[in-house]
Amino acid sequence: MLELYHGGHTTCSRKARLCLREKGLDYKSHFLNLRGFEQHTPAYLKLNPNGVVPTLIDDGEAVVDSMLINEYLDEKFDQHTRLRPNNPLDKARMRVWTKLASDHGLAGVVPRIWPTFKANTDALSRNELQEKLGRIPLAERQERWAKVARGGFSDEDSNAGRKAASLIMTRMEAGLGQGQWLMGEQYTLADIDLVPFVDRFAEFYPDMLNASAAPKVTAWLARMRERPAVQAVWATDEAPAKAA
Repeated sequence: MLELYHGGHTTCSRKARLCLREKGLDYKSHFLNLRGFEQHTPAYLKLNPNGVVPTLIDDGEAVVDSMLINEYLDEKFDQHTRLRPNNPLDKARMRVWTKLASDHGLAGVVPRIWPTFKANTDALSRNELQEKLGRIPLAERQERWAKVARGGFSDEDSNAGRKAASLIMTRMEAGLGQGQWLMGEQYTLADIDLVPFVDRFAEFYPDMLNASAAPKVTAWLARMRERPAVQAVWATDEAPAKAA
């Protein structure tokens, strides 16, 4: 059976969970408490040396990075609902969208979400915090957690997040055509990979994402939120014995 290690409602975790749901694939869910640093335990680092989520396990083999997980799932289980175009050129164009999500999505949400983690770092002693930080394998993530502990997210960080969100929404507004989805009439990984971020943008940047400022993106997001798979994934974080 497929297994997914994930952080529940985190954007990248939702990407993988949504792909699995849209394809109708059963999997064993492993929820990791990211605020409790469970993604940096030795056992998890054996599966994903980067210490981030999600990680897919298929027949004992690990696949990491949410964009690559979704491509893997669609390619391997192509007898299920297909989420990529058949045409090589259209497939490449779809990957421009998924790469946009991968390259800029987190930048648009991190300055708004990560400062809320400070309550978790404040609960640690100085030595405990240093021990936790020392187990983080990626220097960029280590610095981000240190910034959380220092309360160091600045106006510059917020402005950078806003610019990243604006880049994504501007590209989407220009790219959405007559069809319902980013690739026209076919619902694809482009829609799946972007919706967790755009859903957050609607909350964080309502002045940029509304029917006047971005009518096509707003209508697309409304269609996405009507999909049963999106509603099911958003309804729970899959934490043990707990609904979101």
